[in-house]
Amino acid sequence: MAEEAAVASTPPQSSMPPLGSSVIPLVNKLQDIFAKLGSQSTIELLQVAVVESQSSGKSSVLESLVGRDFLPRGSDICTRRPLVLQLLQNKRKPDGCDEEYGEFLHLPGKRFYDFSEIRSEIQAETDREAGGNKGVSDKQIRLKIFSPNVLDITLVDLPGITKVSVGD
Repeated sequence: MAEEAAVASTPPQSSMPPLGSSVIPLVNKLQDIFAKLGSQSTIELLQVAVVESQSSGKSSVLESLVGRDFLPRGSDICTRRPLVLQLLQNKRKPDGCDEEYGEFLHLPGKRFYDFSEIRSEIQAETDREAGGNKGVSDKQIRLKIFSPNVLDITLVDLPGITKVSVGD
């Protein structure tokens, strides 16, 4: 009788995925559309924004969440445009060959499997918008990282708070 009561009180297991697994990709897609259109309209979801003084390790925090080195580095100001980083978990492949890659909103359909190429593209896109003389812009770079080793979350890497002006 006690065994029957324990079985009866166990909640049924749902085969439905958690709500966030379907809502987050939809909201990310809408945010990408708004960004392409240059619209001020947004749909706000919880985002983690890393803010601190210049060269304090903000980008390193984000890289540790991804598990890859892919952000510009240096002793001077490196993050000169906001980087909206959408981490999207993809399924592990049965053959053990997990696919990790990045896609930029400004280069639709182009996949970057080499994370050093992602770093180079961030630097090149920053220079195109903010110039090559350390200028800063508020125009976002939007990057999606697909990996079985991440959680679905949006992170924002912001330029550091500077105390001494450099370049432009």
